[in-house]
Amino acid sequence: RRVKLLSVSVMADLGKEAEKTVEEFMKSAGRNFDLNAAGQAKDKPAFDPNSKPATAAEAKERGNFFYKDAQYTKALDLYSQAISMCAPDDEDNLKIYHSNRSAALFGLKRFEESRGDAVKCTEIDSVWAKGWYRKGLAEEGLERYKEAEQSFRRGVDCAPTDQNLARALQEVKMMI
Repeated sequence: RRVKLLSVSVMADLGKEAEKTVEEFMKSAGRNFDLNAAGQAKDKPAFDPNSKPATAAEAKERGNFFYKDAQYTKALDLYSQAISMCAPDDEDNLKIYHSNRSAALFGLKRFEESRGDAVKCTEIDSVWAKGWYRKGLAEEGLERYKEAEQSFRRGVDCAPTDQNLARALQEVKMMI
């Protein structure tokens, strides 16, 4: 907190060059002292990172840990494990695991694969708004704005009060 206040003060006094220098310092400090982007100590996993998850739910939770830390490759691997460990008839969890893997793939800018997992979500549950949201984001990443608009619209139809979907729909309309 103190470092952040100092960096704001320094940037205000010294301008753009100082801002870049402070940003580089904060990135370096983050690596050296295991800090997140906000300058806070990173959470430590409550699991042994070298052990294999015992269940699909455990693999998902581990994936969530790495996803939150923007370690998308590790999250992707764990979400894939969750999918392979999940019973084929457990559609409630399968759609979540595919949605999470779609998000990890999106973070890696692997938009076509992200879209594939999002499509799987919508096939499992055609009225789950989050699946349509993931599909729309991936299509937006692929610059398929008309398709993204249709996906976001389907999501809004499923969840009319979802502000993220409504905002995404409005933003993609401006790109068309």
